[in-house]
Amino acid sequence: METLLAAGLTNAATAAILAIAAAAIARFTRRPSLWYTLWLVVLLRLLAPPLLAIDLPVPELGQLGGDATLAGTVAVTGGPVAVANPESGWEPATIIMAIWFAGALVFLGFALAQSRHLSQILRSGEPPTELVVHRVRELSFDLGLRRAPATIVVPDRVPPMLWAFLGAVRLILPAELLTRLNRSETDTLLAHELAHLSRRDHWVRHLELAALTLFWWNPVAWWATGRVRRAQELCCDRKVGELLPGHRRAYADTLVETARFLSGRRLPLGSPVRAMADLNQLKGRILMIMSSERRRNLSLPIRLTAASILLAALVITPVLTAEPDHQLAPGAPITLSLEKADLNDVLTTFSEITGFEVLAEPGISGTVTTELDGVPWDQALSKILQQQGLKWEFDGQQIIVRRPSGERLAPPAPPNGPAPPQVTGRLDGAEVFRYIEGGPITPPEVVSKVAPSYPEDARKNKIMGAVVAELLVDDTGVVRDVEIKKSPADDLAMAAIDALEQWRFAPATMDGEPVAVRYIVTVMFWLE
Repeated sequence: METLLAAGLTNAATAAILAIAAAAIARFTRRPSLWYTLWLVVLLRLLAPPLLAIDLPVPELGQLGGDATLAGTVAVTGGPVAVANPESGWEPATIIMAIWFAGALVFLGFALAQSRHLSQILRSGEPPTELVVHRVRELSFDLGLRRAPATIVVPDRVPPMLWAFLGAVRLILPAELLTRLNRSETDTLLAHELAHLSRRDHWVRHLELAALTLFWWNPVAWWATGRVRRAQELCCDRKVGELLPGHRRAYADTLVETARFLSGRRLPLGSPVRAMADLNQLKGRILMIMSSERRRNLSLPIRLTAASILLAALVITPVLTAEPDHQLAPGAPITLSLEKADLNDVLTTFSEITGFEVLAEPGISGTVTTELDGVPWDQALSKILQQQGLKWEFDGQQIIVRRPSGERLAPPAPPNGPAPPQVTGRLDGAEVFRYIEGGPITPPEVVSKVAPSYPEDARKNKIMGAVVAELLVDDTGVVRDVEIKKSPADDLAMAAIDALEQWRFAPATMDGEPVAVRYIVTVMFWLE
């Protein structure tokens, strides 16, 4: 939930910055096509994933020392360790996302209800006259359309519009408005709607619906939608003026008559031609229509530069990736109830609770039985490891669990004596044995190791867990082969392999002589 919330808010913030820039640019230019492109980028920015992210630094908050509310409760009885949060209830991010999704569903349901209502209106429609059908075909051809849309005349007072919801595009015309217009005015009305079709503006309706559904709460989404529609109307006005230059006066009269026809009519939310009935714009649109001024196209270098800037604005997203530390400092209490719990599971639990990566030397194992209530977690860890004859220390952002210096834990002997060595193959002419706890082979001991790098994709997707690997350590302590036995993800396995291949060991020995062995190592990947 946190990832979705962060992505949504990042897109909203980036779109707000682009919207302010688009509004500023629109004040200094009179090119509707440029306005349309700028505001369309704002809508796309709301929906586009971060294709190219720029990391922004986040101030470190430091460690959360002594906060008892972050303590974990662990309860184990002869099984794997399970962590339970002592606090109940939803996280704030979950609550916010629940409200967000609920609002989106309500908005989408409202839009679908309106679509159903319009579909019912279409059922009462009738075919237009032959003259209207003929003019639709001619104007469609003049605008470069492959085919003319199906035309329906409806008795209801609805705006003239294109309708393309889950089907072919249809041109909807109100019967009463057609009776108010003469032939020239009807031509300009048809040319205007067909200009929308030639520009593929009906496709943008789906983009607007997606943006308003997902960002129903965001005024930038509503602002951008309104500006896109206004720019579309102005672009179509210009296209009609170019297509029917001798009908400028008739076109202006058509806009006035359409506004009068729709006055007092509450248009459906999301109507494609709401701007056509906007009296606040009517004067400016008529002045532009009546003007015979023609705009020169922008030069190729300017268009390429503008396209590059718009593309960068669309695909580049500033992302807060440097997450602050949320590690539980020593002194914070923890409650444990453990009975015959696997030591490595317990160490994994400490990693999850404290936020520190816990690394144990190879071969460390055992079971833990203890009862601790409200004990500082560092003391609890020390007590558990002391029972195992182990010790721990901090190493940067990691907790290293190791055997005491110079000591080697004697593994318990099996009831029937040491297990015989198992030969798994040969390496450079020498036998390779499998290391078995309690057998006659002394395990290899780490001399130097490299911590694995956390893959970025796994970090973003919060993929965590243990990677179990079998190493082939030769009789000089060099890792000759790494075979992954278990891993939560392929990229974690590759990261573990890259690190383990650089480890160096004091070789395993049998009867005092170095031998090559296959040896199991577990690498933990954990995020806070």
